[in-house]
Amino acid sequence: LSNSLRFLCFLPQALLSLTFALKQYANPELCLTLQTVTFVLFNKVSTSQYFLWYLWLLPYSTYQKMSLVKASSLVGLWFAGQGLWLLTGYLVEFECLNYFLSMHFASLFFLLSQCYIVCCLIRCSRTVASRTVAPEKAD
Repeated sequence: LSNSLRFLCFLPQALLSLTFALKQYANPELCLTLQTVTFVLFNKVSTSQYFLWYLWLLPYSTYQKMSLVKASSLVGLWFAGQGLWLLTGYLVEFECLNYFLSMHFASLFFLLSQCYIVCCLIRCSRTVASRTVAPEKAD
């Protein structure tokens, strides 16, 4: 790949990391989680063990901030995307089946589901922040 294409592939990671650092600096747990998730998500190489990088950060960033139902549904979405992606990868790599189109759609589903989870984490932090701001007293 040319250097300019390599730079363009790295640009989303760098911009998201900088954006989260500037916007979430007051909440370091969430900031680190979002930076790690987006770094793994937008990396040009993806393997299953990369996801372990941010899984241990999730409890710190969502502790007492998200309902159990919402957290469970997001975990289910993550497992569905991860499982579908791993299944199609297995079928292509080890069974030598022509599932490339399925793998493409599984990868898109995984990318979109991860982006949705990131958005939910951000929304959840905004909800908590708005609850912690004391209302102004009327005289």
